[in-house]
Amino acid sequence: MDETTCPEEGLVPVAAGILTMMVDAGLNGRNASLAISDIDWSLIALFMGLFVWLNGFEKTGFPCELVKALEDNLQLTTFGGVMLFTVLVSVGSNVFSNVPLVILIVDQLNTLCGPEFVNCQLLGGTILAWVSTIAGNFTLFGSICNLIVAEKSKNCAIKSNIANKRDYELSFLGYVVFGLVSTLVVMYSCLPVVYFTANAFRESSFSSSNDTCVNATDF
Repeated sequence: MDETTCPEEGLVPVAAGILTMMVDAGLNGRNASLAISDIDWSLIALFMGLFVWLNGFEKTGFPCELVKALEDNLQLTTFGGVMLFTVLVSVGSNVFSNVPLVILIVDQLNTLCGPEFVNCQLLGGTILAWVSTIAGNFTLFGSICNLIVAEKSKNCAIKSNIANKRDYELSFLGYVVFGLVSTLVVMYSCLPVVYFTANAFRESSFSSSNDTCVNATDF
């Protein structure tokens, strides 16, 4: 009889949720049922559906094949490669949303620096983290957090019986007017600092690993 195993990854958030309710009940004297009633179940359903879809899309192999097709032009050791990478991550973050995009392409970063470039994952991962985070502010769909804030703002205005509810509604175009300028300015003004800092850490970690190997051979 085959033994069935449960995925350990799912136990961590479940345990964290239970622990949070226990601490809340102990410190604030609140019944756990009140905390459960405050859960936004529609938001949880959104995340569940998003990652189910994401897993299916990843299994098509399209993200991997796309990176392979553009690999020669996406080399992070060149200025043009970095610029193209930021454009693709920015567009992808506002098509798939930034967190799903990172999950789709993070495993392909080692191919974007060439065979002689050591520890590309550190450099590529840092640039990916920076660009996808800032690009999430481009449009409402760039980050799920934007959608949550927009929806909560609208619901708050309705519950509070505010007369002019339109002041609390975020439209797609209304958001882009601010998001476009702020995203481009912040992303590209700080990108050189992010790039050279990550590259410095990459080189120092490579030097440290070489020193460790040399010391080990002395024995």
